[in-house]
Amino acid sequence: MSILAKYLRRIQLAQWILIGAGFAFGITAVILGVADNPPGITALYAAVFCLAAAWIWNFPAPRDYWIMFLIALAGFPVGVVLHNLFYGLGTLVTGVPVLKELIEFLHVIFFLAAVVAAGPAALASLIGGVVRSWQGMDRMTRKNRSIRRFKENLAIDEKKLRRLIKLAQQSASGANLQPLKFVLSCSKSRNEMIFSTLSWAGYLDDWDGPQEGERPSGYVILLGDTELAQNFQYDAGIASQSITLGAVEKGLGACMIGSIDRDRLREALSLPDRYQILLVIALGVPAEDVVLGSVGESGEIQYWRDENDFHHVPKRGLDELILDL
Repeated sequence: MSILAKYLRRIQLAQWILIGAGFAFGITAVILGVADNPPGITALYAAVFCLAAAWIWNFPAPRDYWIMFLIALAGFPVGVVLHNLFYGLGTLVTGVPVLKELIEFLHVIFFLAAVVAAGPAALASLIGGVVRSWQGMDRMTRKNRSIRRFKENLAIDEKKLRRLIKLAQQSASGANLQPLKFVLSCSKSRNEMIFSTLSWAGYLDDWDGPQEGERPSGYVILLGDTELAQNFQYDAGIASQSITLGAVEKGLGACMIGSIDRDRLREALSLPDRYQILLVIALGVPAEDVVLGSVGESGEIQYWRDENDFHHVPKRGLDELILDL
């Protein structure tokens, strides 16, 4: 599948509708004219708003919308200043045709950025940020899927990994024993070593795991300190959920992996015997789409991939989960 085809299939129906509306409003603006014509100017602003909304539709986290909102707000004064600057420069280079045309082009571009683009982009970002924040935990749990293919070239630094561990630190712990320890990895060599000890997607018999370029950019290894406790299953589950939800909030994807060559990993990390290897959480920017579905009449719960490379995960319905006793 070509890169363009992969990109196009990620565009959702709502985005196509917004793109279509944007072009329709744009054509309307051209027909009506925008020079001192309020209906034409309104159509132009509506066109830019729709196209901006389509572009930011898939932003992963509310903060991404707020960042874009602030950038758009700053775009107005910056655009005005640069427009006036290049307009003034244009009067000084009237004898150099090529340079004069370039400067005129730039002052027009910054004028359009300030007067036409900044407002609609800020409004679209504001609405998107409010909606994403309102969706809250429901959206977070829907997005918190097991991601197995990543944009490996987009690195994760240790600071971001430490912020995820901060979430685990703040989470509940049985009897408050806090027996978990963590090993972090975000370097290429260490990532490759950890990757070699993992097995991926047991239900996908014809898939050997992520290839080079789509492997995780970072890892968190969960360890249980046997000098503090002997049973870690509840703490590990709570901490892992906190870490993976935090990853979603930061626009990352995660996969909790329990199929590990623990002896090799222990030897590679020189782990003392007191630490029990519980889980490895793979992290990175997602490079695949995961779709939630319903378990059919057959009761089949295995995840699968369709011909368009979407990863499908069947979920049991609420009526099956909630017992009427």
